[in-house]
Amino acid sequence: MDADVLVYKHSVRHELQSETDVMLCGQRRASAAQCGGWRSEPSTVVVAARGWLCSLVMLLLGAFPGVGLGAESGAVLVLQPVMQAVQLAPYLSVLEDPDGRLTLEDVRSDPWNQQFAPLAVAKTAFGVSSSAWWVRLEVQNPGSEAVAWMQDIPHNTLDYIDSYEIRADGTVGRQLSGDHRPHDTAALPSETFHFSYLTAPGSSSEIYLRFAYESAGIINIYQEASTAADYARQQHTKALLLGVFLGAILLVILYNFFLMLSVREAPFFWYLLYASAATLLYLAMSGLGYRYLWHFSPWLSGIIPNIAVILFYMLAVQFSRSFLDTRLRAPRCDRILLGLIVLSGVSVLLLFGGFSGASVNLTLLIGLVLGLFPVLGAWLWYQGHQIARGYTLAWSIWSLSIISAIFRFTGIMPSDPFSIGATRFGMILQTVLLAFALADRINILRNEKLSAEKRELNASLRSRNELESKVLERTRELEASRHQAEIMAREDSLTGLLNRRAFFERGNEEIGRALRHRQPLSVIMLDIDRFKTVNDRFGHGVGDKVIQAVARTLTTVLRDSDLKARIGGEEFAVILVQTPRESALILAERLRVAVQECRVALEENAAASDEVTATTDAAVAVTSSFGVSQLTDGMDTLEAVLASADAALYEAKNSGRNRVCAAMAAELAEPHVERLQNG
Repeated sequence: MDADVLVYKHSVRHELQSETDVMLCGQRRASAAQCGGWRSEPSTVVVAARGWLCSLVMLLLGAFPGVGLGAESGAVLVLQPVMQAVQLAPYLSVLEDPDGRLTLEDVRSDPWNQQFAPLAVAKTAFGVSSSAWWVRLEVQNPGSEAVAWMQDIPHNTLDYIDSYEIRADGTVGRQLSGDHRPHDTAALPSETFHFSYLTAPGSSSEIYLRFAYESAGIINIYQEASTAADYARQQHTKALLLGVFLGAILLVILYNFFLMLSVREAPFFWYLLYASAATLLYLAMSGLGYRYLWHFSPWLSGIIPNIAVILFYMLAVQFSRSFLDTRLRAPRCDRILLGLIVLSGVSVLLLFGGFSGASVNLTLLIGLVLGLFPVLGAWLWYQGHQIARGYTLAWSIWSLSIISAIFRFTGIMPSDPFSIGATRFGMILQTVLLAFALADRINILRNEKLSAEKRELNASLRSRNELESKVLERTRELEASRHQAEIMAREDSLTGLLNRRAFFERGNEEIGRALRHRQPLSVIMLDIDRFKTVNDRFGHGVGDKVIQAVARTLTTVLRDSDLKARIGGEEFAVILVQTPRESALILAERLRVAVQECRVALEENAAASDEVTATTDAAVAVTSSFGVSQLTDGMDTLEAVLASADAALYEAKNSGRNRVCAAMAAELAEPHVERLQNG
């Protein structure tokens, strides 16, 4: 009864100013600012974004064929002595005011009064809108006693809500609410917007509600009606539940804060920020924030709910990246997650840039995408990332909560106490489950570490008896690798023959051995004839092939024990161990003939010259000149023998090329040619 008296006092107070308010609202439209303010034309970006979201909603409606269809509403609400959270959707009719300029007098007059449309069953949300929305409710009290009752509007982010009660005697009572208006400290304690009425016995009244935003926002006209005493009990119970939920979040945050100080891992840090953003969002959406924290500032009241949602999304994405380690385990998905963070930042810029509608639409789209996060967690879990199991479970609850909230805001799902409470409970439950997922993560990492240590110990025990053999085997492998590296360092990369350094090292050893054992040793030097012309006319590619062909000829004709090397660009040297000069001359002539018979394929667009012969089948024939020298008592170093062979080589060049000359007498090796040809 105390609540009834209080409601009655509020009604009397509103009646005292009702007539003046109606007169002011009806004199001219310029006074509409007192009834909610003039509305500016929606921007192109807002309209485009709104159209995009409507298209998305229509697409989603195809998946819910039963939503939005049902019996017409607009019936008269019959007041009862006891009412508890009666849903008003079946009794409401709505009118959209795109320009936001209609006054109470306008909507009560034709043609606007005829354009009120009954609500589809349970469809109380109209998505993001910059229009003003008028709602009409007819009530009747057939009883013998006055009924003090409350009209509760749970959607807590509306900028302006105006209530006009047209009583049977023609008087008008006006009440103003919304988060852009000062908080009424004298009203009944409540986190939601509400209006109080006192309907006389045997009378009826007509109530008009006007919903509007400063720029644009989500329109949800869901309402409930309760008698004053029942409403007070409901608010008491709701306050207890809100306190329990908020206390649970704060305890989880505090627990994980101390846990973060202990383990010092990044996922715990991002979880603390995410849980803090969830708390801010909870305060904004439940109405606690407006009631206790930022009701003094209309700007904060309008901006904080949107910022809380965006911050909540951004930190949810960053926590997921850190918890699942997507940068290493799923790089492509990680880039998508970074893109979502960037899109959230764009939403903030749109919000502060005055494009509230586009910002809210983009935020709703991001929320739908975030609803797919359990798929990412399940995929990583399937790939063997056990840490993702707790994340997948917690985020499944989160996805259901967020997607259901978005569907409620866009009118796809009905708004009712169960769906509203389920969304809030789902967010709290997900936050708690994520805390358990973090603890599970610690256990998984600890178990993996213990398993790894156990495997390492078992491997060490199994390999104790094999350790020595493995060390020896590894030593041999290292020796072989070192030997191979030395060989590679001593070989010419183009031909595979010894390079100049290796040739002199090995050659001096053979000279010393031949001198000690008084064994014959000969040296052959050869130079490819007109090699510069080959490079100039045919290109370096053909030149390399010529060098390789000559190297293959040396390898084919000579013994493995003979030292073969490329000591210059087109110069080669050969040390013939245990070989006198006569045999060396025969081998040199054999090499000359073999080189002369080589054919090197020409590259495309290569042209023949008058100095180098090109055959008709696109191949070039090359020749070489040879100089032969033998180790004697007067020449006891490799440098001396090479100098003697080099002198003979130049003699062969000067004598017409493509021939073999011996050192000392510088004689042509024609007799040896005959011996080679005669076998």
